[in-house]
Amino acid sequence: MRTGQAYNADLLRLLAEPSRPVRQGAGHAFRASSHAIRVCVALVDALQVAALGLLIWALFPQSMENGWSAAGLAVLAAVLAGVTRRALRVGTAPQPDAVAAVALRAALAVVIAVPTVLFCAWIARLPDAGVGQSMLGWGLFWILGAAPVAFGLRHLANHMAIRLGRAGPAVAILGDPAERQPLVDVVQRFGASGWHLAASAEESPETLERLAGLAEAGELDTVILACRGEGALERIEAVCARLADQPVRICLSPGFTPAMAGALTGPSLAALPLYDLRGRPQSGWPATAKRSMDILLAGGALLVLSPFLALVALAIRLESPGSPFFAQWRFGQGSRPIKVWKFRSMYADRGDRTGAARTLARDPRVTPIGRFIRRTSIDELPQLFCVLRGDMSLVGPRPHPLHMRVGDAYYFDAVEGYRVRHAIKPGLTGWAQINGSRGEVDTLAKARRRLELDRWYLDNWSLSLDLWIILRTALGGFSTRGAD
Repeated sequence: MRTGQAYNADLLRLLAEPSRPVRQGAGHAFRASSHAIRVCVALVDALQVAALGLLIWALFPQSMENGWSAAGLAVLAAVLAGVTRRALRVGTAPQPDAVAAVALRAALAVVIAVPTVLFCAWIARLPDAGVGQSMLGWGLFWILGAAPVAFGLRHLANHMAIRLGRAGPAVAILGDPAERQPLVDVVQRFGASGWHLAASAEESPETLERLAGLAEAGELDTVILACRGEGALERIEAVCARLADQPVRICLSPGFTPAMAGALTGPSLAALPLYDLRGRPQSGWPATAKRSMDILLAGGALLVLSPFLALVALAIRLESPGSPFFAQWRFGQGSRPIKVWKFRSMYADRGDRTGAARTLARDPRVTPIGRFIRRTSIDELPQLFCVLRGDMSLVGPRPHPLHMRVGDAYYFDAVEGYRVRHAIKPGLTGWAQINGSRGEVDTLAKARRRLELDRWYLDNWSLSLDLWIILRTALGGFSTRGAD
């Protein structure tokens, strides 16, 4: 088995140039992905449903009291069509569907959404009395216009994604050639319907580094391990350890023969005999809802707190020379370096941008105002901009400086399993912080305690848990006298 030092060799490379760290394998140019295409098409689809509803209402103006009511129903129908389309999808595992199935589902969602909205409006007596036939005509022509457009949009988007080679989940298959070849055959057979083979190889340090680079670039969704025989457990552990900080699904194939591959009639990851070793953390619509909550709450907080933030910046500037802000490179999702901003709490000429010098209790480098803003966590508020930028979330494991140490060792070398906390975006606050694990980390026991709390959050994450942590933080759960 490889040691933790070997697993973290790529992290050690980040420390060579602490002023502007560059992650090996990072810096990929933007490439259109299936997810980006789906999001754009969903927005266009919603717009066309609403727009066609209003245009066709112009032919049946007597079916609604006024244009504002018609516009409201058009927006509701567009939203309901999106929700219905998602609800019609079978299964929760990421899987590419046939082009026709996706397109038909989009059209069916319109057929369900439009009559539902108009029926609710009729029950609520929004239209004038005696205009039932007019509303019926509006709904009929609306469906006849919007459903074919929805079908065509999905059909075109899927063909675009297929031509880009990113129509479905990007799958990497690792293991012995005889074990992985039947799986490769399945991917190649159904490639026209959306499969994408990112890699097929034996496990090696070079292969794992390549997969980590693909995951960092958002070009890897699932890793399937076809490992059997002597040493299989050690090989599986090596893959899981190297990809622990990447947001990818890792599965184990207990055995897949060519006969089993030939029996498959459709492309579906759910149809394969796979055991999940780790699912994709914070994926799907819950992740979208989390990101939406981040934007809404962080943006609202910045608007409300902007006068207060300006006063804090002014006080810091008047107390001691130098910028009121302090920037530091820290670990983000996938162990990628991100620049994190804080209010400066130390004298400008005594701060440590690498994070190697641990902040001590009653640290003489901290200014009087800095001691107050550290105790109350006001110094963390500029990270709301990092949340809006997408490098951080409101809730998650706190981002650690690249050079942060526990004793004489780097944090990621000293604590086993450290990388897993980077599988999701770091947070402005977190489960560890509201449970008292904040301030100086001067012992290995404290370091392990923080990782234990971070892992508990990762395993038990939900939107309701995020809201509870935000509430606890707002009520003072993130403040401590030890943070000075």
